[in-house]
Amino acid sequence: MKLSVIDFETANNSSASACSIGIVVIEDGVVLHEAVHLIKPHQSVRYFLRENIAIHGIEPEMVEHEPEFDAIWPLLYPWLDKGVVAAHHAPFDLGVLNALLALYGLSKPLCMVIDTVEVARKVYPHLPNHRLNTVCAYLDIPLNHHEALSDARGSALILLNAMAHLNDYDLGSLIRHLRLKEIVL
Repeated sequence: MKLSVIDFETANNSSASACSIGIVVIEDGVVLHEAVHLIKPHQSVRYFLRENIAIHGIEPEMVEHEPEFDAIWPLLYPWLDKGVVAAHHAPFDLGVLNALLALYGLSKPLCMVIDTVEVARKVYPHLPNHRLNTVCAYLDIPLNHHEALSDARGSALILLNAMAHLNDYDLGSLIRHLRLKEIVL
């Protein structure tokens, strides 16, 4: 089963203000695709909050000549459609994706969703918290936190480590085994 792990960074508090997306695609344990895209936010949400810039380091000038999300979507859609999509704190990333799809009138992919926070909580309950940087540090996964591709890689490796820990390498079986909540896109 194809697994696509995504991570968004946003310019401000609007879910539709994505300024970067990282994606890692894995099938049968093999990385098929990795990419990071800078995104120029839609004109209706094209302002950057200093707080967001301080988190991810993306300045308005860095996306000035980048495509908007609707131009990037055709590159992402085939990887997400008819597979499993994962993200660390999936409600945030799905909220961004849904806001962008609605803003641009784009089709949703057909997919199951896994929240790697929920996976980490069930597999590593002893951790003080299950933030991406905490879980990655525990698993010795390199992380440049809040760089979208690095965060997507970290989330993918959390999921793969959990599968190895449980000796369960089938995504459908893992979802049932951990009794993960079904998240709808």
